[in-house]
Amino acid sequence: MRGRQFSTDGTLPERELYELTDLLAMRLYQNLGRRAYGLSRQDVAELIQPYMIDLMREDQRALPWLVWDLLQEGAEIEFQVR
Repeated sequence: MRGRQFSTDGTLPERELYELTDLLAMRLYQNLGRRAYGLSRQDVAELIQPYMIDLMREDQRALPWLVWDLLQEGAEIEFQVR
């Protein structure tokens, strides 16, 4: 991801927020494998916290939910295929 560009209110533009969400979800899956699917939203928030330090509070609240939701979608897809 190139240098971050912020919206006028300091939050990440939607596209960049979703790119960061994708990257963090992939990182968690790479590190934890299928165990990532069982993480709670709080677990996700704690694990990705170091990557959110410089984000606005609104993005910090949204990002764990987005990552958790993406992991849940991944679990649904993986387990439907099998």
